[in-house]
Amino acid sequence: MMNDVHNNFFYANACHVCKSLGNESNLKKCANCKMIFYCGKEHQKQHWAKHRDLCRVITQNLNETNRSYPLEGYQNTSITDWVKAKMNLMLVVSIKMGRKLLPFEQEMFKFPKACAVCHETDQKLLGDCPLCPCASFCEEHKKDSTHASCCQELGFCFDLDLASSVFIRQPPRNVVPFHTEMAYLPASMKKFIDLYMNYDYSLLVSTDIQAAHTSEYLTRPLSLIWALERLEYGSGSTMTIHVIGANAIELDGVEVWEILLHWLPTLTSLHIIMIGPELDSDDKKKECRVCECCADKKNKLYLEKVNTLYREYTSSKRYKKPNIIVGYNLGLHECENIDSPDDLWAQSIRILPEQECPFVFTSYTLEEAQKEHRRVCDILGKNISYLCCEKNKFSSMRPHRDYETEGIFYQNQFITIYRSLSEI
Repeated sequence: MMNDVHNNFFYANACHVCKSLGNESNLKKCANCKMIFYCGKEHQKQHWAKHRDLCRVITQNLNETNRSYPLEGYQNTSITDWVKAKMNLMLVVSIKMGRKLLPFEQEMFKFPKACAVCHETDQKLLGDCPLCPCASFCEEHKKDSTHASCCQELGFCFDLDLASSVFIRQPPRNVVPFHTEMAYLPASMKKFIDLYMNYDYSLLVSTDIQAAHTSEYLTRPLSLIWALERLEYGSGSTMTIHVIGANAIELDGVEVWEILLHWLPTLTSLHIIMIGPELDSDDKKKECRVCECCADKKNKLYLEKVNTLYREYTSSKRYKKPNIIVGYNLGLHECENIDSPDDLWAQSIRILPEQECPFVFTSYTLEEAQKEHRRVCDILGKNISYLCCEKNKFSSMRPHRDYETEGIFYQNQFITIYRSLSEI
């Protein structure tokens, strides 16, 4: 039987069914669409029912455009044009199919088999990276060294995706002890996990894989605690946190935020308000279940969801003044024209100084973080000084493939902290 979990991701240099790694000589591509690969006819037949409709549309597009391979003709184009070509083809196919593509189908277009340097797509001319299942090279570029900087991490991406078939990702059990005095976080995410989280040695996956999965849950609350340390913020008995630009990622494992009740000695009531138009629905303030120790101490963790823009929330009856505002991987840099109707952030950013509290946001790269700082300054019409804009010691340890750079990124890799946006 084919494992559906096993097939929720796509790697061009691996059999789509069993995920066995191959190369250009022993992995066979679908002869029609030429985008998906199998280790033999048995697995191709096994997957045909799920691939058939997509295959038909891609094959039709090849015939209409008189191309031998999807994305043919973009050799030696800029990375911008290459990304645009991939996204345009994915959009055309999605429209013709009349539905949103499944995750593995999207990855077929985001990470196609092509030379990692020049984007040559003729698979007769390509050889695969011997160390990871993510890169191929034409004869001219087979000795190119650029890929070496992320090869190991791309291989780890594959291992993590593969482990999802045997390792159920779930929020870590909170074993952080209560602090009676102010304490500082360990030096890194890895050291925190080693110190406080329990590895399951009975699983068929390594502790590195377990730690990477666990870090995806811990990165948000720990990044905030680290920001509070940098701010030398003295918490009282209650704290209200506004998480702006929130989506389903922030809600996954939200119970892990209980760590703040354990870590901050005086805190007894924590109110987390998730605010963002991508949330599925509104949800009035509700009390979350906490551990027995928190229950005995009568510590409270509250969660509230508001599926609207931040500027609309601040003028609503539900508004509650925050002690700190945080946004994770907001993408503030993506719309550079603050007067554009597509810029949904400008009006919300203008309201932040009125909250008279610290503001923290994270970014995938340092370049993005610096662009986003400049955008905040441009929107507010003044130069704001940040406390820090640097690599986040509590970013996720789980690498993700980046279809734009075809390298990797980490959640919350860089962090920017402001004491206040009302000060120059």
